[in-house]
Amino acid sequence: MKQTQRIIQNLGLAQRQIQAMNLLAMSTIELGTYLEEVALENPVIEVIQPDIEMSIPQERGLFLPSVQGDVLQDDWLDNKLIDGDAVDKETYLLGQVDLGRLTHDEARAIRYLIGMLDENGYLLQSVEQAARSLDIDRVVVATMLRLLQSLEPHGIGARTVRESLSLQLAALPSDKEVEIALSIVRDHLPLLAKNRIPDLKRAYPKVSHQDLLKALELIRSLDPRPGSLFAADRPQYVLADVIVEDTPEGFEVKLGPAGGYDIRLDGAYRTLAKDAPNSDTTTWIEAKYRQAYWLRSCLKQRRELMLAIVQQLVQRQKAFFSFGPRHLAEATMSQVAEDLSLSVSTVSRAAKGTYVQCRWGVFPMRSLFSHSSITRSAASGDPRVLLREIIAAECQEKPLSDQKIVEEFAKRGVELSRRTVARYRQELGIPPASQRRYR
Repeated sequence: MKQTQRIIQNLGLAQRQIQAMNLLAMSTIELGTYLEEVALENPVIEVIQPDIEMSIPQERGLFLPSVQGDVLQDDWLDNKLIDGDAVDKETYLLGQVDLGRLTHDEARAIRYLIGMLDENGYLLQSVEQAARSLDIDRVVVATMLRLLQSLEPHGIGARTVRESLSLQLAALPSDKEVEIALSIVRDHLPLLAKNRIPDLKRAYPKVSHQDLLKALELIRSLDPRPGSLFAADRPQYVLADVIVEDTPEGFEVKLGPAGGYDIRLDGAYRTLAKDAPNSDTTTWIEAKYRQAYWLRSCLKQRRELMLAIVQQLVQRQKAFFSFGPRHLAEATMSQVAEDLSLSVSTVSRAAKGTYVQCRWGVFPMRSLFSHSSITRSAASGDPRVLLREIIAAECQEKPLSDQKIVEEFAKRGVELSRRTVARYRQELGIPPASQRRYR
């Protein structure tokens, strides 16, 4: 066998290039989770949360709650939504109570407290206010509140987010993980809300890294809105990554609340590296700083790319941004990629899970492209307008049921529930199918 030498060129991607592309394709929720995980492993990194504003989307989205003290504000927990028909709140809760063993005042009190729960399951009145309203002893009301808070779903009847999460944790079998989680909720909820993981680690120096991770994961499994079990067709929200504003000078493209993720570097570790007694510590800290600089550069590139793509979309979709969804023009990813001298795959990754806000609402960036396999739900405009069109075109001898209307919406790329269709129909004053026959 004769041995020969050949020179071959192969095009490959470095590990960091692959990670950068994965970062570009992350949705807001995925990016936030990823940055939290990195911050747990890298003490020099502090995650900067975006400024949160809520916008009503044109498609089903996510509501991202957070906590500032006892107020929901940031995006540390995903909202738990219950599919299907809503459960009657009073029937469900009183079904867990033996009313026959309660006195007349106690029965009045617990019914009143249930009636004072808001859509998230929080109590709208204090014990004193409820006692005055019912004209009964405060002790009776306080006792019934404890009974209410012992019912399922756990966390119901709380006055604050902290109390609701504490009630849910207290209902679990006690162990080290639960105790740490309770301590975090009780004493350091603002730190958790702002994703200040390094500060949490410093607050619990005797807790191992693994135990802290387990406690944080346990808190994330809780429901900050236990009353969602009783909600039907509740408004859902998304955060816009990019905002397009119509100004006298033209359309202005800027970062939205969800596009503001960044990181801050803790310079104290640089001083620690200089004073470190051995080279291994210095090498480890320098590696963490290199990772932080790279990550900050990737986040900057991600923001700039989203803005550049939307700016090109504004140029190609001026009619849409000026006059509304019915005027969506042809604009493919290939065209935008060519405009920016990028690959189509790069544009596709940047558009994944990204939302654009304009005067007409909040739309997935992908829905602003045409001639692709992407559903063009943005082109459907206001679903109420489309509902009128569907009803106007139906056969009068055999009008469409709400479920059939749902199917008609689906054919046009719009996903709605039967309950939502019924609500829109009622808002428009359109009678049900049985009353529309031969009208």
